Amino acid sequence: MSTEDRGGEKPYRRTYRAGSGRRRSVDDELAGLRPPRHQGAADTSRPSAEPDPAADGRRPADPPGQAAKRDVPAEPRPYHRYEAGGAAGGGAAGGGQTPRSAARPARRRRFRWWHVPLALLTLLVVAGVVLTVLAYPGYKRFDAAVEKSNARLDGKTRAALAPDDGMIWRNPTTVLVLGTDSKLGEPARSDTIMLMRFDPDTHTVKQLSIPRDTRVEVPGRGTMKINEAMFWGGPSLAVKTISDYVGIPINHVMVVSFQGFWRVVHAVGGVDMYVPETISTVAGGKGRVFTFEKGWQHFNAKRAMIYVRIRNVDNDFKRAERQQRFVRALQKKIAQPSNITELPEVGRKFMNGVDTDLTTTQLLQLGWVKWRADDKKSRHWVLAGEPAYIGGVAYVLPPSDEKKARIIALFLGE
Repeated sequence: MSTEDRGGEKPYRRTYRAGSGRRRSVDDELAGLRPPRHQGAADTSRPSAEPDPAADGRRPADPPGQAAKRDVPAEPRPYHRYEAGGAAGGGAAGGGQTPRSAARPARRRRFRWWHVPLALLTLLVVAGVVLTVLAYPGYKRFDAAVEKSNARLDGKTRAALAPDDGMIWRNPTTVLVLGTDSKLGEPARSDTIMLMRFDPDTHTVKQLSIPRDTRVEVPGRGTMKINEAMFWGGPSLAVKTISDYVGIPINHVMVVSFQGFWRVVHAVGGVDMYVPETISTVAGGKGRVFTFEKGWQHFNAKRAMIYVRIRNVDNDFKRAERQQRFVRALQKKIAQPSNITELPEVGRKFMNGVDTDLTTTQLLQLGWVKWRADDKKSRHWVLAGEPAYIGGVAYVLPPSDEKKARIIALFLGE
């Protein structure tokens, strides 16, 4: 009812209290128990003559001259919706139009899927800025160590590598890791030969080990053990020999001395790893016997060096498996949250014993791919056939062409 119809009085406010007064049809309408009267027939349950509302104090008496209108059924008033923060919407002039709030329900804020990655990206940016500011001095030392490492790799080795298809964090890349060891006064041999496939598309980091005694054709040198390619021609000949043997291009190389390996294990405080079977070996100039019992063991730098270099106890297959197992345990130790702030210093000590073409940016991209990788999907293989003696020399024969092609396809994710 408008102000003019009520003789200039201000609109009254009606207050509802639970349990007070008689239940009326409007209460049922608001509770959803009865359809509104303007959508159906008139409410026949309501008495034709209502009690005087002024008697119970719930509504003032009608102004003079308006009492007769109470006997005439009033035009149904629309149901008003009140939104938080907005004024109550009344009817249009004339009282016959439906208010906007009743004709169109209030809009609700919908969940947008891009809110989640946007929030995560914001957190990553903030975290990256904080870590960069806090660890910037350590980062600069690491970057300087990487530059020295890049300078130690010769141009012939760089020329033997295949270029990447794009940024490492977006495209798969293959890295050859050569663990070198040498006798005093002799060129180094590649005691450890491992290919690592970093694939951001499948979120995997796969490893393929090649026994050092594998009998292959070394370009320009003839048939010999694959680890002798490093001895006769350095990293460049090793890259070419291994690439020809597996039949895939190699994008990057890391020549790791055992001194660098020792430093990184020491820098992270050692590594905990499960030893699948008890094994003993003789090491050191005094012929001391070292035994590694089956079960969980803690490896400091010295014990780790001895464990991964065990030879003449079983065979090259077992040796490659031990090295792969230890590399995985070392990766997990480095990736622990407690070591995050120490990574620049750990990396600096490690790079002092590494010759590589990988730049600081590329190493960080490899770390990003590794961090996002699913360990359950990552696989590890040893590319080997049967052991044999030829001319009194112990070799490991290559697997059949069919077996090698199958393993290489799995390694590449084909």
